[in-house]
Amino acid sequence: MIDLRGLGYVVYDVTDVDAWRVLTVDAFGMMPAAGPPGSADDGTLWLRLDERSWRVAVQPARRDAQVCAGWEVADAVALDDAGAHLEAHGVAVKAADETLRTRRGVQGLVSFDDPWGNHHEIHWGQTVEEEPFRSPAGIEAFLTGPLGIGHVFYAVPSAPEAEAFYREAMGFRLTDRFAWGPNTVVFMRATARHHSIGFFDLPMPPGPNHLMLEVSRLEDLGKAYDRTIDLKIPIVNTMGQHFNDPTLSFYAQNPSGFNMELGWQALQVDDASWVVRTYTGRGELWGHRGDMMDDIADSKAGD
Repeated sequence: MIDLRGLGYVVYDVTDVDAWRVLTVDAFGMMPAAGPPGSADDGTLWLRLDERSWRVAVQPARRDAQVCAGWEVADAVALDDAGAHLEAHGVAVKAADETLRTRRGVQGLVSFDDPWGNHHEIHWGQTVEEEPFRSPAGIEAFLTGPLGIGHVFYAVPSAPEAEAFYREAMGFRLTDRFAWGPNTVVFMRATARHHSIGFFDLPMPPGPNHLMLEVSRLEDLGKAYDRTIDLKIPIVNTMGQHFNDPTLSFYAQNPSGFNMELGWQALQVDDASWVVRTYTGRGELWGHRGDMMDDIADSKAGD
């Protein structure tokens, strides 16, 4: 079994780096940085959330796409075990060359695609900066460390098939599900964070749906929400709380057309006492009004 230590980083190809800077730096308060030692000066926007050299990379390209989600493991032995485990489950694994390892600022890395074409990397030994994290917007801290940086969410053709792949091939643990007729939303974890990855099989375009990050203070979330509105960045879901994971959060549309969620007080799971639950309602305690949740509600088969 692979022992993932959470979501370590995310990389995006984008056609408008300046617009992404407005969202990530000006609105959400991430710290722009030089990137890992030895990385090329190619216009990439490297973003820090903590002591690591970077956590989100926004690189100029002729397309808009999520390049990869990067999952952390403890060390070289754990990476070798992860590669062998994936290959035993029929996954084609590629070991990174020195150029890619340098660009990611890691000691070791393997990459692969899931069955639906989403690209993943597993890595260890990411570089750490001595200079403290300082948000230009005054964010006290993003919650990272043993929780990972947050979660990624995907639309897939079959949630049950995706659940089986991520459990058996990648080692995620099932947290809970929403059952909406023939459609399913699945939440899975690699750490104490309620979910490190999630996916649904609603009749929507496949691929990345959103990245979630978490701040440590309520006032930082509220101020980021105000800045997002003031900067006229589209809010696709207003402030609210989900039913199964009552993180207080909002969703904004990134310049590439999918979404970013910023939250506070995400649920943490105790493996010793947690039991998997199945939910059947719309999924919101309150709020989250807007296009994304409305589209999900409209897409539920049989409604």
